[in-house]
Amino acid sequence: MKRIWRHAALSGLLALLATGLTGLAPAQAAAAAPATFGVRPATAQAPDNRPNFSYSATPGAVVVDYVAVSNVSNDPLSLKLYPNDAFNTPDGGFDLLASNAKSVDVGAWVTVDSGQVEVPGRTTKIVPFRLSIPPNATPGDHVGGIVAALVTEATNAEGQRVAVEQRVGARVYLRISGDLVPKLSIEDLTADYEHSLFGSGDTVVEYTVRNSGNVRLGGKQTVTVETPWGSGTSAPNLADLPELLPGNTFRVRTTVPGVLPAGWLDALVHIDPVAPPGPQPQAPAVDASVTAIAVPWLLLIIVLLVVALVLFLLWRRRKRRARPAVAPDPLPEVEHAV
Repeated sequence: MKRIWRHAALSGLLALLATGLTGLAPAQAAAAAPATFGVRPATAQAPDNRPNFSYSATPGAVVVDYVAVSNVSNDPLSLKLYPNDAFNTPDGGFDLLASNAKSVDVGAWVTVDSGQVEVPGRTTKIVPFRLSIPPNATPGDHVGGIVAALVTEATNAEGQRVAVEQRVGARVYLRISGDLVPKLSIEDLTADYEHSLFGSGDTVVEYTVRNSGNVRLGGKQTVTVETPWGSGTSAPNLADLPELLPGNTFRVRTTVPGVLPAGWLDALVHIDPVAPPGPQPQAPAVDASVTAIAVPWLLLIIVLLVVALVLFLLWRRRKRRARPAVAPDPLPEVEHAV
């Protein structure tokens, strides 16, 4: 029966990636006994307290480090160990490429000493790895991770045998020296006014934020809708931007309520970038705007009715003036007797 390979990140992986993967993540094997395993930074002797692998280096440098692969289950585990590039998911989360995807950045520069690790129950193994930075590597942030994966078999809804890869990972942050350019940009900004016949309406604003520089950045954002006379309404409870890796994007959609239909409205987006800790240039704020049509239907209907009434009265008056005058009938002659 046809074998289908799936690469599924557990909720434990997502939680650990979001916090720097400082601990172990539970990985429940489908159709198998529960297994708990994890990876974290280490020295040559034991795991250490680093939240992730973080390096600053120059092009051409080589870094040697260690990753701890821990099996908290009672039974031995055979785990795949591999590096891969990182990316932002559509909701702004941090994830790593699947094992069969080709890395072109940090994931391609890391080499682990062993791609398959046999870890007895209740045991931690230390595995060396080497990060070899190409001489032509570009300045800025390069992000990836080292993944430990457990592959198990299960049966899907169609009765086919499938291989399920459950994985946890540790982030690798690399900053290469050179010209740092922290920069966000706003693309594909749109605004659509949802009409209300009576009173105010909602303005839906959408845009894409791109990390167009070479430093990972988050941001604090505001969205305001202004009328032609200058009054403004802001989007309530607009969340901060997630940390975007260089070249990655995040789509924002928010609704600004209670906006009067003023004919046209200006939707204004302002973002103050937030950089990770460390010395680097200040990222400039970014602004963008777009105009939306907001037809005041009630006012327009009233104006049309008034205009129609005025036109009717003028027509009626003109018709009366154009009517020809009618001469009165002559009086009958009366004969008088003499």
